[in-house]
Amino acid sequence: MQTTIEEIPTVHGQPLASPSIGDIEATHRFAMPRMFRNEFLEFFSKVHPAVPAAMYVPVTAFFAWRSVATAGALVAAATLFAGFMLWTLAEYLLHRFYFHIPPTTPVRKWLYFYSHGIHHQYPDDFYRLVMPPLLSAVPAAIFYAAFRATLPAAWVPGLFAGFAAGYLYYDYVHFATHHVKPPRAAWLSPIANVMKEQRRRHMKHHFQDHTKGFGVSMPLWDHVFGTHEGH
Repeated sequence: MQTTIEEIPTVHGQPLASPSIGDIEATHRFAMPRMFRNEFLEFFSKVHPAVPAAMYVPVTAFFAWRSVATAGALVAAATLFAGFMLWTLAEYLLHRFYFHIPPTTPVRKWLYFYSHGIHHQYPDDFYRLVMPPLLSAVPAAIFYAAFRATLPAAWVPGLFAGFAAGYLYYDYVHFATHHVKPPRAAWLSPIANVMKEQRRRHMKHHFQDHTKGFGVSMPLWDHVFGTHEGH
């Protein structure tokens, strides 16, 4: 059961409104902080986990249909898979180099804490485990524009559909890792085992070594770039 902390969270006695970054290991379990003093910002900093699906399932379905209709099933399947894998790479790079940007200046401190540090300090916050709509829609538009500007037109719909599907997969794997218990039924044990291993990896990133385990939805790129726990 979560408790709501009405005060602005503080780090080393200073409010997050003028952030000072403390120890990333200093966590508050089963708590939901008030992130902003401003009511408008505070309201839109919280997101129900159903929101990403409501936004991106129709987008993904539309671009997947468009890919099949304009490029054929084979190209659609190939570009969907490529887009999904491209998302997993983007997820890894964003998590490693932006979400864990070294907080060495006031600007870096602000970027770090408001994009990801708050999650490390309050990892059980139910309403801040998926991305706010604006923070996902703007990068989605940028990536779509980049695909259109640099790739053959026949590839773009499928690639973007796969990219959006990868984002949804990431959001819900992350949410499930924090808030969904593995099933207990024996016939679902393969799924339970995957969920348990995913939770073990991600909790190790949270509570033991935040310099490894940047791939949330899958550990592939941690193996490729040497940030897997066994490296």
